[in-house]
Amino acid sequence: MPLILKVEKNPLSQSGICSGARMNAPQTCQSGVISLIPQARRVLERCGVFQEARVIPLRLTSQRQCISASVLALGVALGGGLARSPAAPVDQPPTKPTTVTPDCTAGGCHAGVLAHKFLHGPTAGKKCDACHEYDEPREHRFRAVSESDLCARCHPMEHRNVIHKPVRDGQCSACHDPHGSEHRLMLIADPAKGLCISCHIHEESPAEHVHGPVAAGACILCHEPHSSWQPSLLVKSASDLCADCHAEVQQAGAGLHVHAAMEQGCTSCHNPHASLHPYMLHKATDDLCADCHGETMQAIGSAAVVHGAVHEAEGCTQCHSPHSSRLPNLQKHAEPETCLACHDKPLATETGRVLTNMALLLHESPDHHGPIREGSCSSCHEPHAAEHANLLVQTYPPEFYAPFEIDRYALCFTCHMAEMATSKSGMGLTRFRDGDVNLHWLHVNQEKGRTCRACHEVHASKRPFHVRESVPFGSSGWLLEINFEARPDGGFCAPGCHVERAYARGEAEEPAASRDPKGGSQ
Repeated sequence: MPLILKVEKNPLSQSGICSGARMNAPQTCQSGVISLIPQARRVLERCGVFQEARVIPLRLTSQRQCISASVLALGVALGGGLARSPAAPVDQPPTKPTTVTPDCTAGGCHAGVLAHKFLHGPTAGKKCDACHEYDEPREHRFRAVSESDLCARCHPMEHRNVIHKPVRDGQCSACHDPHGSEHRLMLIADPAKGLCISCHIHEESPAEHVHGPVAAGACILCHEPHSSWQPSLLVKSASDLCADCHAEVQQAGAGLHVHAAMEQGCTSCHNPHASLHPYMLHKATDDLCADCHGETMQAIGSAAVVHGAVHEAEGCTQCHSPHSSRLPNLQKHAEPETCLACHDKPLATETGRVLTNMALLLHESPDHHGPIREGSCSSCHEPHAAEHANLLVQTYPPEFYAPFEIDRYALCFTCHMAEMATSKSGMGLTRFRDGDVNLHWLHVNQEKGRTCRACHEVHASKRPFHVRESVPFGSSGWLLEINFEARPDGGFCAPGCHVERAYARGEAEEPAASRDPKGGSQ
């Protein structure tokens, strides 16, 4: 057994000071046990004091103390104080050879190099002279040869434009044991548990979401260990590399609309190793999107009304595909399907008002407003935030009674002609007329003008022309029935706001083929 130093608490493993096999530092600090520096091991092997060992508890706080502890242990071992049991017989150290020695493992000198699961070819064949060349056999002195030159004799490799630092510095033994190892390729540590992170410790910092290859220690699945033509020693271009496992994203990229961030590469949004956020995003979804879509995020931050979906856990990706889509604006689904994914139940707003179950309303009400028929909720509603109630893109009077002004009805006049309300004559403008008298004009141009909502549903209705069954009236919300009935030459209503009245256009009903079968504005 080698003389070892047991570290009760090893701060060096956290700082990375003692993390590799170096000639001037202990071989490993990461397991909590520090082995002697290589020179000390060789001396003790030759002196035959590796038969038994004691464990010395230490608390190391600096690299200097770490190295000094090994040197101290070497001195203690050579002094015979702790390296062997008091009762053990004292073995004479082997005599230093003065001639060329064909087998360096004989005589108890370097037998330890054979005690590995995987052996270097020359070591297994006991051909030490394949790597070690005598300079002066009588003094058992060998020629100094650089690691990189020595290893390249048998292991020539193409040096591409990006070279791993140990390779560039000629330090093959930073990763490989020159004699043997318990790991494949004679690596000095388990690649799945400690080899790469001995230098790249920051890549395995605490994170909730870890990339599969990182979690499995399969670094070489993405990185070349020696050199590469790609940045960061990648085995191929980043986009092609990601597509090897994430083919569904590459296939999605064939869509008509591709997220501009895709052109910048996957790592513009995703951390390739680990992250605190789902899907290994660099930031929370909204914060990440804000890096490019700052104008939209600024509008959301300053708007009077913000869409509730914006603050949901999924954020932007609740409605938008992060990679590509066959729909404009990277929508996941067409309107109104996207909208009805949430509006398929009553929803409470921040003010306590409850929004209608829109999916149920549209299902039960066959007469749909034009934008609904065209699948364009965003014709009337802003998808993110707005200055008007209900995320409306323009003003729309919320009251039952309101004086008529063009600007007050800006939303309606985005599609409908303003003359429907400003012209007393209705001929050629509207079917809601009594002879030539425009009944829209009559209703809105009063001291207590009726607004659009007094008679019409804005989304859908069971009656023609989106006419309502009833309308909430007053602060109590009393449902004022309208009782509208369409007739061949006009219509009839018996609402709570006036006596029963009928109107007639003074013309025969238009042929069925010329009418909008789904209803529409009168």
